[in-house]
Amino acid sequence: MLTIYRIIGLTFWGIACAHPEPLPAESEEANSRPTARTSLPQSLAVPAFVPPAPPIEKKIPGMRVDAMVTVPTKAKHTLTIIRGEASTLPDLAIPQETKPQERQPLTPEELAKIETQRGHTLQLGATIYDHRISRVQWTHPASGESYEALCGFDLSLLQGLGQFTHDGESYHLMLTPFLFDTVKPSLQTRRSIPELPEVPPDSITILKGNPKDPLGCATITILKDLITHEKSRLITYQADRLRYQKAAAEWEKAHPTLPRDETVWLRPHQGSRYLANPRPEAAAR
Repeated sequence: MLTIYRIIGLTFWGIACAHPEPLPAESEEANSRPTARTSLPQSLAVPAFVPPAPPIEKKIPGMRVDAMVTVPTKAKHTLTIIRGEASTLPDLAIPQETKPQERQPLTPEELAKIETQRGHTLQLGATIYDHRISRVQWTHPASGESYEALCGFDLSLLQGLGQFTHDGESYHLMLTPFLFDTVKPSLQTRRSIPELPEVPPDSITILKGNPKDPLGCATITILKDLITHEKSRLITYQADRLRYQKAAAEWEKAHPTLPRDETVWLRPHQGSRYLANPRPEAAAR
């Protein structure tokens, strides 16, 4: 039976763990390998922010008005809906009834492909403190068992990536990060920040789940490997994303969307019920 992935809700330090167990560090031989198992083959270039083009000013079409209604909006403007003369386009075709097709059972090859895709989609939530400590939650790709780990690296470096490569195969990343600044916390997060424990750099400590299950721990170990081998590119990428977001926010602040009166024109098609009594002589209301 296939297991549906789900994103685990984020928790904080209040959840106790009876026996946290660190994962073993990689050997010097593994760290000295010439080719990275996990990498980002795609470009991480972030284009400069370009202001959007001004909206196209639409001209009111010249047509007969059969009915009109105007209503006020919350922004103290109006929305006007106008029903004009009938369209000259051909009548709409009557939709044909289609019989539902019988679903064929999946072949072993199709099931194996789905299983592979499921194992290559990493969904996880993370609470990151000071870009230094990450508390991460995910699920076992086969059993659905909940996993949680305390990591000595910044998982927010992976924001916005989407894809990466591991052992020559493509993986998809769906990360839900929450960032906390313990030095200058906001009023909303001040009460939520716990007392942080000592976490060795680049370490992984499993707080929930079986630390001896390589498949269950693969999510966090693969991402650690990705950060290890691509850290300099990831730091540059996140700095470029931040510059883009700041430029976009400044432009939007300087060019706020102003409320305005809106007009919508509707033209009945040839089979419309409005054509039985279009009332062209009625004065517009």
